[in-house]
Amino acid sequence: MARFRFRLEASLRLAEQALEMAQRELTQEEQIWKTLVEACKLQQEHFNDAQEGQRDAGRHRPMELGIWQLFASEQLRRLLQCNEEERKQERIVENARHILLEAHREVEKLERLKEKQIKAFQLAESLKEQKILDETGQVLHWRRQIFNST
Repeated sequence: MARFRFRLEASLRLAEQALEMAQRELTQEEQIWKTLVEACKLQQEHFNDAQEGQRDAGRHRPMELGIWQLFASEQLRRLLQCNEEERKQERIVENARHILLEAHREVEKLERLKEKQIKAFQLAESLKEQKILDETGQVLHWRRQIFNST
């Protein structure tokens, strides 16, 4: 019996490798995003502390108010910068998800094609076997008729 050979096996392996690479890339980008989220939370806390220090200086130590205002504005600038980096990373993560989805679709498409070709191959082989069995049966039947008639 003949063996099935999928002509696009190399393409399937490449697609699977691309899928694995896309999965790793997404994982790395998500990790970077999580780190940025934590950094932004921490920066938000620093900004909140600076605002509280500014309010406290305004009530109790007016001479320190200017310093606290500068500190608070710097913390706000850092917070806004952090938020911008987080938004950029979200877009990168979204792009990595899209690439992963496309790679997954490609692998699935090739796997479905392989399954269809396997089924078609098995059907063709089964028909060949059936044809051989039928021919063998006919030959045996003819031989019996020939030997019985003699």
